Amino acid sequence: MRWAVLLASAFGHRKAKALVAFHQRYQIPKGPFDLWVHAASLGEYYMVLPIIDRAKSEGWKVLVTFFSSSGVELAAKQEAYFAMAPWDRPDAVAAFLSTAEPKQVLFAKYDLWPCMARALQKRHIPYHVAYAEVRAGHLRLHPWNRIERLTWAAAQTVWHQTEGSLSRWTDAGYRNGLWSGDGRFDRVTNASPTASLHDFTDGHPLLVAGSIWAAEEALLLPNLLRFPRLKYILAPHDLQRIETLARRLPLPSLRWSRYHQYTLQEKTDARVLLVDTIGDLPNLYAAGSLAFVGGGFGAGLHNILEPLAQGLPVLCGPQIKGHWEASEENNSVTLLPLTAQASDVAQWIQGYLDQPSTLKQDTQKARAFIQRNQGASERVWVGLLQNHSILQS
Repeated sequence: MRWAVLLASAFGHRKAKALVAFHQRYQIPKGPFDLWVHAASLGEYYMVLPIIDRAKSEGWKVLVTFFSSSGVELAAKQEAYFAMAPWDRPDAVAAFLSTAEPKQVLFAKYDLWPCMARALQKRHIPYHVAYAEVRAGHLRLHPWNRIERLTWAAAQTVWHQTEGSLSRWTDAGYRNGLWSGDGRFDRVTNASPTASLHDFTDGHPLLVAGSIWAAEEALLLPNLLRFPRLKYILAPHDLQRIETLARRLPLPSLRWSRYHQYTLQEKTDARVLLVDTIGDLPNLYAAGSLAFVGGGFGAGLHNILEPLAQGLPVLCGPQIKGHWEASEENNSVTLLPLTAQASDVAQWIQGYLDQPSTLKQDTQKARAFIQRNQGASERVWVGLLQNHSILQS
């Protein structure tokens, strides 16, 4: 892996260059640490962030690492002790563990490697995995996959997001599985509507299209003029596409980054608000009535829990692999077919505009779905705390 990244970096690969640069920039903090938490990238970091915050509130010294360059600078600003995870080679792992001296380790979801696992076992450092989700037929379940099975079987605890994942894990012969639930549900209820958006919404229903790609735009843009009562927030996943999207709009638009520069009349008259910033989407969902979430037509479904937590019925594409929450019953999520047309989106919108009682019912259903699935962070924390007590004794 290291040589592949170095080679790609030498040939100018943007992400590979960033990864090499971050490894050089962030030195290994000196331990010992009560807990080392590793996340592959930003999504996994947010899953375990409530556990990190809880540990720090209890006075634990916590080290956080990433493997990919995704979100590194953001996480580094939030954490007192931060580093890039070592390459999975004996010398790099040994140097890392000798400096960091973790008392126990928590890997987020899946990013667990053989060399690191062997080194932790050799040093008698317990390690755990939080929020694993193993689908049927996964290589990790097969008996012949000896190296990976030994790596995962030696984990003290593997907490699973769903009962189905835990059942498959146990049936495959593992004896370290526990159900925790999905940590993402514990983070999504903190958003609150941005007060200044009241000038824009002006009492109108609001559809928030979050993390959308060209496929979602093709289905939504033809409907912008069809519903004069409806206002829209459009947040493209790739901010570099903002200008292209703005040119395609059949209505004038405002920019979120310049929102406070507009007059009250401009905000009230506008029908479309383009989001050209990062990190504001959860609070924008909190002001919405409906949500159209991107990625479900090929790129991979983005976060539907944020709008559901705000009581927004969600529309998305059918590519939901790895997102068990999108296929659950009673969750106010509608999946479009791959062959969806703009008229399908129009029918979904019209149904809610014509039936306020249905919207109210599905709003309650969405919030109840989030509430039913909370508590995973506390379950993992209790396990870590019990193990910490044993290590201290």
